[in-house]
Amino acid sequence: MKRNILFVGLLLALFACDHAPKPEQNPQPQEPKEAVTINDVIQQYTDSIAADSTNALLYRNRAQVYFANEQVGAAMMDVNKSLSLNPNDVDTYLLLADLYYALGDESNINVTLNKAAEVNPRDARPLVKLAELNLLQQNFNLSWAYIDKALGLSTYNPRAYFVKGMYYIIAQQDTVSALKNFQISSEQDDRFYDPVEQICRIYAVQQPPYALDYIRKAQQQFPDNANARYELALYLQSHGEPEEAVHHYDTLLMMQPDNAIVLYNIGYVNYVYLENNEVALDYFNRALAAKPDYLDAYYNKGRVLEQMGKYEQAEEIYKSILKSYPNYQLAVDALNRIQNQAE
Repeated sequence: MKRNILFVGLLLALFACDHAPKPEQNPQPQEPKEAVTINDVIQQYTDSIAADSTNALLYRNRAQVYFANEQVGAAMMDVNKSLSLNPNDVDTYLLLADLYYALGDESNINVTLNKAAEVNPRDARPLVKLAELNLLQQNFNLSWAYIDKALGLSTYNPRAYFVKGMYYIIAQQDTVSALKNFQISSEQDDRFYDPVEQICRIYAVQQPPYALDYIRKAQQQFPDNANARYELALYLQSHGEPEEAVHHYDTLLMMQPDNAIVLYNIGYVNYVYLENNEVALDYFNRALAAKPDYLDAYYNKGRVLEQMGKYEQAEEIYKSILKSYPNYQLAVDALNRIQNQAE
């Protein structure tokens, strides 16, 4: 169970885009003075490409905008065009690898990253991504080899130390060594949240006396990071501070009003810790409106109704759950409990 806590968010943490182009290297449309939409930015790049159709960087930059807007197909076309014009650009290969990752095409990720490493053997970024990929595939020896090679190019590499920390957690279950590498990563780049998040999780599991102070500091260090605030709220929720937890969840809802997990957690806090069934029921309903297949929200809605004495409604929910999940033991136990009360 402790290991599972440490793994939460691994897929989000690994393989993040870290190859944003440097402004001085990229010819791009002049920044407008007023706010623009994604489509406006795409149109600006399209106009620039019409005027300079052999500029590989323009295609790559437009691909990044497409990718950020989840238009993977359009991004792929622009990346391929960019590489046809400049087949020796590492940044474009890294973007292509991210596109393949979005498509779940692990074979082509590997080929693309190896090509990027061939293009510039002194660039550590493809090596770090290869380490990440092999770690996700549980090719642990190969992952370690890529991390070692990347750090051999330079000992200043926050992401390499982060991946090394994840290697120690996943491959070795060695949280002491993992913590050391996460701390190095964070010290090298105090704007990099991922290692801080993992440190918070290790402290939450293994060093509770220090955890709250560190998690609070992490949230203060990254005030606009939703994950940092969520980690703090979750810790407060389970360590005797439910009101403050709800305060942070409410702040998250201001940013994402339909976040089903946050809505569910507020419902859970009200049900379990604050014993406010009416409020809990409202938030479970809102969570289900945002995510109709949210099993935990549906089950706990039944628990709240049961707690309120609305046994028929609760029974309907438990029976509905068992139609889709016949072996869901909590629903079986709940039905037996209601039946025993009726007797």
